[in-house]
This record gives sequence, C-alpha cells and structure tokens, in this order.
Amino acid sequence: MKPFKENDEKLKKALMVAYHAKEKAEVGEGWQMKVMNRIRNLGPLPEQTDYFTLFGQAVWRFAPAACVLIVALTLFLVKLDFIPEYELLNSLMSNPAEFTLEQLFPV
Repeated sequence: MKPFKENDEKLKKALMVAYHAKEKAEVGEGWQMKVMNRIRNLGPLPEQTDYFTLFGQAVWRFAPAACVLIVALTLFLVKLDFIPEYELLNSLMSNPAEFTLEQLFPV
C-alpha cells in the first residue's frame, strides 16, 4: 500500500509545480493566428463508411417523421373512437344467426 501513497505524493507535487509555473509562462502576440492556421491546415475529418454508422444516420433522419406519424395516428384513433367490443356486440345483438355463421365460416 505504501507505493501508491508515495506515487500519489509525487504526482501531487508535480501537479503543484506545473500549476505554479503557468503563471510565469508568457504567450506571444500572434498565438491565436498560429492556432487558427494550424486548425485550417488539419482539414476535414475523414468520412466513415461503416455500415453501422450509415444505419444510425438513416434511423435518426427518419425518427422525427416516425414520431409525427405516431402522434397523428394516435390522434386519429382517439378521434375515431374505435371500440371493437362495441362493434362485436352490435353485430351479435342485431343479427345473432348471421354472427354465428360468420364464426363458423370466416370470410
């Protein structure tokens, strides 16, 4: 267990020295221009042609349309007031013989 404590103390001292040394460091006038030029020279990131990545992009492109479709269908079904039990009971009560035949011989 002692080696870990010694390593922790060494690391702590090194970090303290680095933190105090940053106050003495000076930056030149054109550092921003140098940084921006270096970023421009890097260029764009390489494209990924992985199938998993392409599939993920396709899914996220269609996700908003799928959500809108789900909301629209939900609102349509709520407005329609579709109750299959009511239709079944209505068919049974209006013509019981036809309902029995429909059960025996489905179309």
